[in-house]
Amino acid sequence: MNITSDLLQRIEKNLNRKICGQQSISGGDHASAWRIQTEDNKSFFLKTVQSGSPFHVEALGLKRLDCEGGIRVPNVLGVDDQYLLLEWIPFGPPGKNFQCVMGRQLAQTHLHCRSSRYGFDADHFIGATPQKNQPWVTPSSGSWTTFWWTHRISPMLDRLEDARLNRLGRQLSDRLETLLVEPVGDASLLHGDLWSGNVGSTAQGDPVMFDPAPYYGHPEAELAMTRMFGGFTKDFYGAYTEVFSLSAGWEDRQDLYMLYHVLNHAVLFGGSYRHQAERLMQRYV
Repeated sequence: MNITSDLLQRIEKNLNRKICGQQSISGGDHASAWRIQTEDNKSFFLKTVQSGSPFHVEALGLKRLDCEGGIRVPNVLGVDDQYLLLEWIPFGPPGKNFQCVMGRQLAQTHLHCRSSRYGFDADHFIGATPQKNQPWVTPSSGSWTTFWWTHRISPMLDRLEDARLNRLGRQLSDRLETLLVEPVGDASLLHGDLWSGNVGSTAQGDPVMFDPAPYYGHPEAELAMTRMFGGFTKDFYGAYTEVFSLSAGWEDRQDLYMLYHVLNHAVLFGGSYRHQAERLMQRYV
């Protein structure tokens, strides 16, 4: 499906350039992606939807993730209810020590992009599933545990409506305060959906990340998502922990944080993800 003429005119007004070409790009759960080209031979990345207005929070997340020393994110050039316009970043092969650089830069993002509360400015999506970020949760004793249950695990279990998983979930909720640890200091801004498909290498070989589901939370939750589908090596985690000091036992909590994403995939795809979620919960209850 081509971009409508009305939408093209709005984008041309935003860019102050005439668009002369558009190329559909595969990928995305609920949006269409495009490479558009202008008469002066400039390229831009465009995401569009017919309805749903998902882009304002994504744009805000990208702007906030753009911090000194952190992993590069695309510059936001325009946004409204139907489109998100970003700079075009040509990809290339990873540079030398790519994993180490990416680990250090993600740690810098977590160190410098912070908030005094858990959550985000609005609810949005993790893939095609609604992700709860409101109301904000103010850090206090046990508040991160509260956020992780009320804003992450419990909503997914509600959507699944699986009696066995809900029973295990109730058992897990009773144990969370002994299983999780509070972040040290303020909450870190997380990409929120950091798997290998949402990172790449620029033409210069440097890391870049995109398609965030942003919120302020515990960095351990971010690292858990990187483990779900692979693509991040021991050099990545070693470099990260050299910059950002995590609490003892953080690796033992990774599956507990991964549970959220496994539940999300159970919501979206069912099948083996339900069994995987059950095994993860049984490990901790």
